[in-house]
Amino acid sequence: MNNNRSGLTRTHNPFKKTKFPAFPVTLLLGIAGLFAIARPALAFENRGATGRTLSTVPSMTQGPTDPKELESFLDEFFARQMEEHHIAGAAVSIVKDGELFIAKGYGYADLEKGILIDPEQTIFRIGSVGKVFTWTAVMQLVEQGKLDLETDINTYLDFRIPDTYPEPVTLQHLLTHTSGFEDRWFGSATTDANDLLPAREWLVSNMWKRVSPPGDYARYSNFNAILAGYIVAQVSGQPYEQYIQEHILEPLGMVHSTAQWPMPAELRPYASVGYTYADGAFQVFPDYTGQPAGLPSGAHQASVTDMARFMIAHLQGGRYIDGNISEVRILNEATVRQMHDTLYTPDPRLMGTAYGFFDWSDNGQRTLGHTGYLPPMHSVLLLLPDQNLGVFVNYNSDDVGDLTVQHFGFQRAFFDHYFPATEVTPIQPPAEFAERAGRFVGTYNTISPYTTLVKIGGLFGGGYTVEISDSGDGALLFKMMGREWRFVEVEPLYFRQAEAPFAIVFREDDRGRITHMFTDLMPQYGILKLDWYETPGFNRAIALGCVLMFLSMFPVAAIRLVRNRRLSIERKSAVRSATVATLIIVVVSILNLVFLVGMVWGVMKAVQNILLDPPLIIKIVLGLGVLSAVLTAAAVVYAVLAWKDSYWGFTYRVYYTLVTIAAVAFVWFMHYWNLLGWRY
Repeated sequence: MNNNRSGLTRTHNPFKKTKFPAFPVTLLLGIAGLFAIARPALAFENRGATGRTLSTVPSMTQGPTDPKELESFLDEFFARQMEEHHIAGAAVSIVKDGELFIAKGYGYADLEKGILIDPEQTIFRIGSVGKVFTWTAVMQLVEQGKLDLETDINTYLDFRIPDTYPEPVTLQHLLTHTSGFEDRWFGSATTDANDLLPAREWLVSNMWKRVSPPGDYARYSNFNAILAGYIVAQVSGQPYEQYIQEHILEPLGMVHSTAQWPMPAELRPYASVGYTYADGAFQVFPDYTGQPAGLPSGAHQASVTDMARFMIAHLQGGRYIDGNISEVRILNEATVRQMHDTLYTPDPRLMGTAYGFFDWSDNGQRTLGHTGYLPPMHSVLLLLPDQNLGVFVNYNSDDVGDLTVQHFGFQRAFFDHYFPATEVTPIQPPAEFAERAGRFVGTYNTISPYTTLVKIGGLFGGGYTVEISDSGDGALLFKMMGREWRFVEVEPLYFRQAEAPFAIVFREDDRGRITHMFTDLMPQYGILKLDWYETPGFNRAIALGCVLMFLSMFPVAAIRLVRNRRLSIERKSAVRSATVATLIIVVVSILNLVFLVGMVWGVMKAVQNILLDPPLIIKIVLGLGVLSAVLTAAAVVYAVLAWKDSYWGFTYRVYYTLVTIAAVAFVWFMHYWNLLGWRY
């Protein structure tokens, strides 16, 4: 093990960081980069799967044993990371053997008022970690026989999920994110309480698209928990937030927690302010309220010591006891064991998803985890059942980098410090693999919004973009998030890291073409292989080429305007159609350039909180795109007439045709990225 003070490196580290590639700076970089703010939870669990060499035998000498030593480790970690990432406040709680081992706060809950973070009282937004409350509630009702995980969810709903595919969606599909629903964010929250809708009305009018058959592969989507929470309310006869309060929070004594949004008045003095960092100073994040239907997907708020109680209950088989609570049970022990077991895996050789938790094993330790993001706050939950250990971390600021991402940030530092990695026997690539490497090479992407304009995030890495390339020495290189991993073929379509335990499996269609990739690194995603025309590189080249053609139209049009003024009256009449043709393509060029600039401006406003409705500027700009598409059709007609009737000389006809082709390509570009029309 490398004894670097940061704890962020180790021998055979599979998460070695490399530099990000440099891309041309274009207007579209601004658009796509700003949209790529989705922070889906990542996850991992360790099981004795076929072909795996990762040790799962817990060491009695591993893990934190001395609170003072642990406090020193935490103090150093948070001091360094909070300064580096400009974080106003953070808190952590760690439980061990059924008790709170340590809880600490760092920085400020309110900078203006000088209020420090209090781990017992300061309330954070915990984001998607709150989904675990939803899944716990579902399993409570399963225990009572009121829900069945394999029953069509339409049985429990008072509206109907569209029959996009013949297979029904079940609670099991929701739990494992294999329902096939895409993800989306716009319209999930509002700054005006008058815009809040009853849960059923919002769900019916905002039905998220089913984009793959249920059970086909995992696709993380907030809609899974939204539907599950609605089912909890329908079956229990209580509003979701009331059910969580009465059946989880109150029994566990979580007095500084709530599933209500806005939170109850008596808790508001304890709520941490949210912050962003801009222009060298912390900025208060604007307040907003989530649509009631969306609460189950991660609108919960809690202090880190309250989350410690929840972790203890899960680690103690559903049971909780302390000095003030004699004994309570939120789940039966058998149900907890079931929740912590693997419910779905895309391949028996890979780790998968538990009942609402993700498999998140690391350094030989079986780990259940979930991350959370509710603008602007981030959180991460880790349960190590074999160690009877739980960790919860919350940050109140937006730019935390990879601090809450699986295997990076806090988890990387904590695991390398307390559970050092054991050596893994390196494996050698098969000699003949070089002949097959090409079929796996390509660009893969996990981005879930397929039918909304948020898809544009995939243009510059939104979701998780993975590049698979041939190493040249019989292995595959897996590049993601600026890191690079080397994988070696062990069995057909099954690869393992050469000097580490993580694996990937490819899926092929009936013609032998690679269509998907699955990995221990991201078990909640099936990673789709992109066709050449879907790759970010191709689309960036198309966009840049179109922009250059549109810009060139201005000097060319100006020159022709001057020339036309010198023509005789008779000649001007003869070229009237040609003039209209030029005017149309000039207007198309202007509209498309304004579209790009306006979209950047709009995204800069929308990126402040993508849960809100798109700002007016985006809605207007999308209208310009529709107008441009209509005029582009007219330009195509005039391009044909120009050749038929010889409007201009040969050179200008070729040029006009090229600009028209660029306009058509831009229409395709807008359509592909869901920017043609109001698709949000």
